Parts: sequence; C-alpha cells; structure tokens
Amino acid sequence: MFNFRNPDAHTDISSMEVEQHPPGYPRYSALISANDHFFIARRFAKIRARILLLKQDKLSMLEERIQTIDRDERCPLFLGKSRCDRNTERIDTLVEMEERLADYDQFMEQTHRVLSFSPAQPRDIRSLQNWLKGNVALARDESEYLNYGNDLLSLASTKDDAMTKLEAWVEDRLSFEQRASRNLSSDPNVFVSTASPVGKVAKGVVLGIATLLILLPIVICNCTTSLTARMSVVMMFVMIYLAILLHMTRSRTVEILVAGAT
Repeated sequence: MFNFRNPDAHTDISSMEVEQHPPGYPRYSALISANDHFFIARRFAKIRARILLLKQDKLSMLEERIQTIDRDERCPLFLGKSRCDRNTERIDTLVEMEERLADYDQFMEQTHRVLSFSPAQPRDIRSLQNWLKGNVALARDESEYLNYGNDLLSLASTKDDAMTKLEAWVEDRLSFEQRASRNLSSDPNVFVSTASPVGKVAKGVVLGIATLLILLPIVICNCTTSLTARMSVVMMFVMIYLAILLHMTRSRTVEILVAGAT
C-alpha cells in the first residue's frame, strides 16, 4: 500500500505514479500534469461576451454624455483650448472614459488571447471523463466542466495541427505504445506514457504520404501515352493534395490557392 503522506525522500516526485499521490485534487492534478493535452479548461465564452457587451455599453453612455456636454457648452473657448477648460463635468467624464477604455482594451486583448487557444480534443476530454468515472477524485459538481465540450480549450501548444491529428490517429490504431513506454500509472486500466514513439511513426506516415503524392503520379504518367489520362492523373492527385491540406491543417484560402498553383 502506498504511503500518501510520507513518500520516499529519495523518490523523484516528477516521476511518481499517479496513484502515489493522495486522492482528490492531488491525484487528479498529477494525472493532468503527466500529459500536456490534459490541460483543458473552459473559455467561459458566454460570460466573456456578456461582460464585453456591458463594458461596451458603459463606454457608449459616456460617449453620449461627452457629446451632450460639448453641445451644451456655454463657453466655446473651453472646446478649443483644453488648458483653459474649467468645465469639471467634462474633465471628470473624460477621465472616466480613459479609465474605462483602458479596461475595455485590456479585456478585449485577454478575450482575443483566450479565443485563439485550440479547442480541446474530444479524445482527451473522454480520457479525463473515463478516468474520473473509475477514480472518485473530485466531487461531481467540480468535474462538471468536462461536459462543456464546445466551451473547452486546450492549453497545450499545437505547433502543427496536422501532426497532432495524425499522432492521435496513430495512437488509436497501434498497440505497441504500452510496450515501448513506461507507464506513469499502476492502474492496469490507465496508461500515461512518459515517452512515446507515436510522434516518430506519425512523421514516417507523413513522409510516406508525401512520397506517394509526388512520385506516384510520375510513375503512372510514364506508364501511359494518353494525354487525357495524364492530365486526369495530375488533376486527381492535386485534388487529393488540396483535400489533405483542407482537412488536416488550418490553411488560409490564399495558402490553398498558392499550394494548388505550385
């Protein structure tokens, strides 16, 4: 039986198995920290939208107020020379506008940054949900966030979206990973890898697909003398190539057009 309170002083804490941590948040946090893709959180998009609308409306009200103050100004000199302005209502309103505008800009930048995170992968969400079903770690209310699928984001960096999807495909279909990696969990129903060859296999698959897309049409065209057949082969492989780009990457329209032209 594991001693949760006093682990071995010589044990590397970072390499401890998940079950060696105390149950509850410590164990669930250990599971999440074992895989970057488990760092899943909510965007709170509806709340952000509502707060943004309220901040925007308050600025609109201040905008109307300053326009009214300027329109009702009895001393035109104050409107043309701010150093001489003695209208305290206008001065106070401008100060409040500056403060609220700075807060509004900051909130917009934060929201933009949150919205730029990639959506959480359904497979990672299911993994956490399945683990929580088999391990009573959190109260049901506190693990409810995983049910907000469309509102969940992943904090893990995805430098190559296509490679991420391909690695997930390889991991789901190949069974050698558990033999090639050390498990960070003592539960036979849980597998958390420390190192995995999935990335290398995925790169090998990409290399193979790229080689086929480049060389196969050349081979086929050399085997036929029909110009129509050659043109059909070239068009078919170009369409396959563009379809892969559209499905696997986040390429912009211009990038797709350039790729098709080259």
